[in-house]
Amino acid sequence: MTYRTIHCPYCGLELQVPENVDHVVCMYCAKPIDLKALFTPTAAEPDGGEKLQSALAALEPALFHFENGEPSFTKKDYPDYFADYSSRLGVPLEALRGVQAEDCHAFAQALMSRIADELSIRHIRSSHNSAFFSYRLMLTVYLLPSLHDSQVPEAAAVMDEFLKIWNSKYPKEPLNAVGYDCINNGWRKRACYITTAVCGSLHKPDNCRELQTLRAFRDNWLCHQPAGPLAIQEYYAFAPAITAKIDASPAPEAVYRSLWETVIFPCVQDAQAGRSNTCFRRYAQMMLRLEKEYLS
Repeated sequence: MTYRTIHCPYCGLELQVPENVDHVVCMYCAKPIDLKALFTPTAAEPDGGEKLQSALAALEPALFHFENGEPSFTKKDYPDYFADYSSRLGVPLEALRGVQAEDCHAFAQALMSRIADELSIRHIRSSHNSAFFSYRLMLTVYLLPSLHDSQVPEAAAVMDEFLKIWNSKYPKEPLNAVGYDCINNGWRKRACYITTAVCGSLHKPDNCRELQTLRAFRDNWLCHQPAGPLAIQEYYAFAPAITAKIDASPAPEAVYRSLWETVIFPCVQDAQAGRSNTCFRRYAQMMLRLEKEYLS
């Protein structure tokens, strides 16, 4: 019996299938595959899915690992690591040039399937633990900016489809479209904090009690937690862009006043009362909401 190599149109993983059969079930995602229909030209796939197959074949498993410190997300390493990551993801994206919406959706599904497999391998079953938070951050600073900045027109459709799939599965931990420049500029403007902007809008000095309390919370508790360093990095990366968007909005003082009343002052109270986990959750939820509102 002779076999041919295909990639599952649902999860994107490689399969060896017999030449003389028309239907198989993917051994990874357990979905049935009509092999005859898979390679038959249609209005949606005039090439019979060949470009999608090439793109899936070029999708490196390493693009989803994010382990052993590589790729890194630090001020020093991020530009070089991002350039390498974006270049490697660019290979399958180039293979998608000229495909229809159906193939962009299938490729986005394959991205999500690879991520789900990686989370399973790592035994990350809950979106509430630090390991999930760390993985989500890596997707935010590597996968999404690579899609966002790609010169391949179809990459935008892939990103849109991927965000729909992710945000449907994880509505409380949404991902948003953001480009490399937005993230990298955050490192260069590290002194720009949302809390500082909020307190400044209320005419509070830089050494006010509230800022001192939250800085002490960051330095004495948060940076020592498993998810702490990455949470701080995420804040440094995205806060400048968020505050810039708020400052350019029609009523920035109203936005900052609302943040003070609903998040910042309650966080100060939490930190002063020793409710550190509550303080962190409250602030992390604020960041997720602001990223979705101002960086999408």
